[in-house]
Amino acid sequence: MTVASAADRRQQVVWQGPPRLDLRYEVTHRPTQAMWDAMMKVTPGMASSGEDLVVRELEQYVADMTGKEAGIFLPTTTNGTVLSCMNRDLRGKQVIMEARCHIYWVERLHISQLAGAAPKLIRGDKFGAMDLQAIEDAIKETAYGYTPPTGMICLENTHNVYGGTVLTADYTAAVADLAHQSGIDLYLDGARVFNSAVAQGLPVKALTGPADHVVVSLNKGLGAPLGAVLCSSADFIAGVNVLAKKTGMIAIHKAGIFAAAGLVAVRTMYQGLADDHRRAKRLADGLDEINGLSVDKETVQTNLVRVSTKDTGLTALEVAHRVAGHGLAIHVMEPTVFKTALCYDISDAQVDEALEIFQKVLG
Repeated sequence: MTVASAADRRQQVVWQGPPRLDLRYEVTHRPTQAMWDAMMKVTPGMASSGEDLVVRELEQYVADMTGKEAGIFLPTTTNGTVLSCMNRDLRGKQVIMEARCHIYWVERLHISQLAGAAPKLIRGDKFGAMDLQAIEDAIKETAYGYTPPTGMICLENTHNVYGGTVLTADYTAAVADLAHQSGIDLYLDGARVFNSAVAQGLPVKALTGPADHVVVSLNKGLGAPLGAVLCSSADFIAGVNVLAKKTGMIAIHKAGIFAAAGLVAVRTMYQGLADDHRRAKRLADGLDEINGLSVDKETVQTNLVRVSTKDTGLTALEVAHRVAGHGLAIHVMEPTVFKTALCYDISDAQVDEALEIFQKVLG
């Protein structure tokens, strides 16, 4: 492994091949055998014209799960965010979002470049929840006799940067009410909303129902090889479909093959997320006991663990290099913070192995 020279990768260890034990993301792990089997049986049709029955089944299945009329199968959740902003014509309008949300921190202002929208950032609490009064103030803020128009409010559930923290159904409903009172849409980045639902013992639609539009990932906690589904009203999805064709975001040839794996993911992987959460807590407990590492255990609510290296005297990148020498990959988030992600492909024995590596290099 080496440190990449490109500016956007200089804070990560870059591997020349797959790490032996990868705790960086869920998306680097292989699909299950059941997913491979389902993919092998598919005779794909033209998904873009609606003739692929597997794609249509997946779209409707996820729409029903999220309490929406319709869905559209897309390559990534990022596509869903951009297309939603484009379809709502947010050019010249502000989009209210939490200051460290994935849309702003990770996706490189794509909604500004591609949809002309301006992020309005509000710093939330350590769970990623913005204060309701702060949201209302942002909507009504006036200077020099001008109130910038707000086109959308965005929530993220679970919140990636804060360590997979959850937003409650009551909070989401309250933000939705506030948005709708002002004639504004609520968009939910639900890439890991299945994790949130399992952690809270709720059906997915309890968390997604209040939002006007929601995008979910099939390849994070659920483990499918590719894809996301954007769900909303039938009219909204029809508009998104046109934009998806114009931008090339729907051009997944043989999409039914991937959709088949996605169906297996949403039907069979959902309840297994509880085991990922249990292993994350076990990892967090172990890391917090290692000299110099610290974990805010209140934020370990799902499958992600956010870890501070500040008291080790080392940067997160230096720690990442040390554990990389033993075949372990972690994700550097900030100068003294790294993150780990647990998924179906990480066993209890591998959690123990990871803890042994950290103890070896830091103990």
